[in-house]
Order: sequence, then structure tokens, then C-alpha cells
Amino acid sequence: MKVFSLGAEGWCEAASRFAKCVLAMSVALASLSQLPAQAVSSNRNLARTYLANAQSALAAGDAATATRQLNLAVEADPKLTEAYILLGTIEFRSGNTQNAIRLYKKAVALRPTSYSGHYNLALAYIRERRLQDGRAELERAVKLDPTQPDAAYDLGVVLLELGNAGAALPHLLRAKALDRKRADVSFNIVRASLEAGKFPEGRSEAQTAAAQFSNDFQWNAAVGQLFYQHGQPREAAIYLQKAESLHPDAALRRQLALAYLAMGDTKQLFDLIPEPKTVDDHYLLGSAHYAMQQYSEAERESELALSMDSKNAQVLLLRVRLLQREGRQDDALKLAQQAAEISPDWDEPHYLAGVSLFYIRRYHEASGYLGKAVELNPKSARAVFLYGVSLASEGKMAEADQAMRQALALQPQNARFHTHLGILLLRKNDYAGAEGMFRKAVALSPEYGLSHYELGKVLVRSNELKAAAVELNEAVKRDPSLGSAYYQLSRVYARLGEVEKSQRALAEFQKLYREQNSEDAELAQDAQAETAADPH
Repeated sequence: MKVFSLGAEGWCEAASRFAKCVLAMSVALASLSQLPAQAVSSNRNLARTYLANAQSALAAGDAATATRQLNLAVEADPKLTEAYILLGTIEFRSGNTQNAIRLYKKAVALRPTSYSGHYNLALAYIRERRLQDGRAELERAVKLDPTQPDAAYDLGVVLLELGNAGAALPHLLRAKALDRKRADVSFNIVRASLEAGKFPEGRSEAQTAAAQFSNDFQWNAAVGQLFYQHGQPREAAIYLQKAESLHPDAALRRQLALAYLAMGDTKQLFDLIPEPKTVDDHYLLGSAHYAMQQYSEAERESELALSMDSKNAQVLLLRVRLLQREGRQDDALKLAQQAAEISPDWDEPHYLAGVSLFYIRRYHEASGYLGKAVELNPKSARAVFLYGVSLASEGKMAEADQAMRQALALQPQNARFHTHLGILLLRKNDYAGAEGMFRKAVALSPEYGLSHYELGKVLVRSNELKAAAVELNEAVKRDPSLGSAYYQLSRVYARLGEVEKSQRALAEFQKLYREQNSEDAELAQDAQAETAADPH
């Protein structure tokens, strides 16, 4: 059986598969054992006879007789390691994991060099979710017999479950080198590569393995889901398409539609759903229209979906995004809160509730919802970022700094994140740190006006007026709505003695600020731009 995940059910399936292998291995090892050349005691001979009887009973599927014979064997020879291993395996297969652990521990205490003893003990620990103990036993097993692919594979998967993808990869690659025919090994190499942030390696492994597993529906579906979960929708679509062609399925079609939506390929999405019939169909079409800025069509599809299921959290959140775009934050907040009640373990309702509260400057309440979103999904960079901005708006500078750096760790190439962390550092009087952040943002995204503006302000403070004028001009060139940049520019030109340029910049500032009169509002507007929700 192919095992592509390690949830509770996956572990049980894996354990069942491994137990059969272990039983066969243990029987084989026991049957191949040779008596010492010297004379042996009658008790040891008797124990070996019981062991042979147990093996015959097991081969016939008679576990009860095998157990009786094995108990007689260890009574005759308390140091007969193979008997403890077989007894442990019978207990393991019966679901008596604690008894199995006790018996396996007895076996490895008698023979510390027993590969099968350590390996079986590891599987028992894993079934109990004692992953660190399982890891330690697997490491011993791998060291004792590096030629066993199962032990190398299981160690890699346990390390993945423990969040150490980088350490998992060598073991998984070793398992592949020992047995190239296993789809589950290939899947977990892709998984480990993506979780370690090695996206090219993950794509390469999937492409290489696709030739071997091209007709394996489960492998294609699982790999497609992996790529989608790690923000690689284009690659996800390749494997989900293949899986759907091998085994047409409504759930697969939906996943493929989400991949098309994430990669902005609305044409293929519309082709995939020519005649919407379900709530999901209308939700996906509505999301596609939203992504295309066809808001009236998106609203129509969301209404059709809600008429079919008024408590569908995803559809409610599509309505939330539409209401937020219209500026109806109170209505959006109510729907987001309703969705959060329906799906309390989903981060998106909490995030969007936080967005609406942030828009209307209820920062303390926004931080509560955003903090919950981050707790539910610590890898959501946009939620972590807005949580940090919201904390900063409350004056909680240390917590805000930590959150913004966490967002940057998730998306180190995000110019907006660098800029807002720089703004926070300015508020903490760390001018050198702020300047470094602004320069990094300018290098990452030269078209982003706010980073030029903030860098210009720092240069003004250090009296580098000509360099400041260059940055401030870039700011208004990239974003003509930056009123405060015109104001700063007018002051810089005045100090440089360029009166006419100063007056023109001041006039632009005054025109823009007839309705907008706060730099804080301008910065909040920029932070809100980062919260633009994905249409799915």
C-alpha cells in the first residue's frame, strides 16, 4: 500500500505494512540461526524446538499457538532474543503496543546489535506518537544495517514529522538509492525538498519520478497537492491534471480549479466548470471573477452559492472580500465573524476579521483576530505582517518587531515588509537599522514608492540633501499619491535654495492633502495594500 502522509491513519497503515515485513524478517532470521559448534544445553535445544513450532504456527496463521510456543521458548531459554521479537510482533499486530514495546526493549537489552529489535521498537514508539523515541531507535537501526531501505525511509519521514526537513532529505535519498520502485519514497523526497525551501530540487525530483509514476493516480494527486500547499500552483496543476485524467473525481477537479485560480489561469478554470451545479462550482467561478476584477459577476456567483448553502465559510469569505472592497467594513466584519464560528480552526476568517478591524483602526481588536490567525497558520506571511503592523499601532514595539521579523523570515524578498520594519525601527530611533531596511526594499522593488520616501527622510536627517531629493523624486514618480513625499521634497528644495521647485512640490502636497491630512493614514493605507486577500 502506498502511504503518502503520516496522519494517525497513515501511521496505522504504515505500521501494518511494516509489521508484516518485520514478522517475515524475524522468522527468516530465526530459521537461519545455527547452533554453536560446541555442545548446547538441553534447555536451549528445547527452546529452539519451541521457536520452530511457533514459526510453523505463524506460517499457518495461528497466532495463539505461536504465542504459547514462544512463551515456552523463553521459559526454557530466557535469553532467546528471536522469541521476544516474535512475541512483540504478535502483540504489535494485535494492537497491544505497550506490550510490544516491553518485549522489544527486552530483545534489544539482550542483543543491542539486533537491527530488527531496534527497528520494531521504533515502529511501536511511532504508533504511540513517541516520535523522538522512534527517531532514536531508527537511527540505531540505520547504523546497524545501512542497506535496509525501510529504516532509512522511516527515519526520513519521522524527521519530517518533527519539522526537520533538511535532516530528513539524506535519509530519504538513501532509501531511494536502495529501492527505486517506491512511490511513497519519491513523494516524501518532494515533500522534504519543499518544506526545506529547496523548490528547484523538489521540482526536479517530481519531474524525474513522473516518468516512473506517470500512471499512478495516487502519486500524481499527492504530489500536486504538495505543490499547491507550498505556493507552487503552476507545478501543482501539472500533477493534478494528470491525476484527474487518470481518475476523474469531483474533489480532484476542485483542487485543480484552485490551482488554476492561484496561478491566474481563469480561462482553464472556466473551461473546467462549463456548467456550474454545486456550491463549490459557484464559489470557484465567483473567485475567478473577483480575481479578474469583475465584481458584479463575483457577487452574483457568491449569491447563487449562498442560496445553496448559507453557512458555507468559503463563500461567506468571498462576500467579505467584496464588502471590504466597497468599504463596508462593519458588514464584512460580521460575516467574517460568522465564518470564524463555522470554521473556528481555519485561519482565513480570523485574518479577514482582523483586516476589517485594522481598516477602521480598532487595532487592539484587530490584533486579537490576527494573533489567532497566526496561531492557526504560523506560515501565513501576510497575517504575521499585519499582526506586526497592528501591534505597532498599539505601541507594542517589541512584539511588533518580533512579528515583522517573522514575516520577513517567511518572505525575505518582500519589499513592503522591509519598509515597514524600517518604519518601526525609526520609531525606536534605530536610524542605521532603518536605513538598511529601506535600501534593501529599494533594491528588491525599485517601483515601490514608499521605500524611496522613507529612505529620503532618513537621508534628510543625516543632511544628505541631494541624495534625499533623488529618493523623494523617485517616490512621487513611482507613487504620485504620496502627499507627504511632496511635503518633504518641498523642504529639501528650500534648504538647497531651489525656491521654484520647492513651491511646486508644496503646491502638489496641498492639493493632495485637501482631503487626506495624515501621514499615519497614508502609511496605514500602504499596510492595507499588503492585506489584499487571495481570491481563494
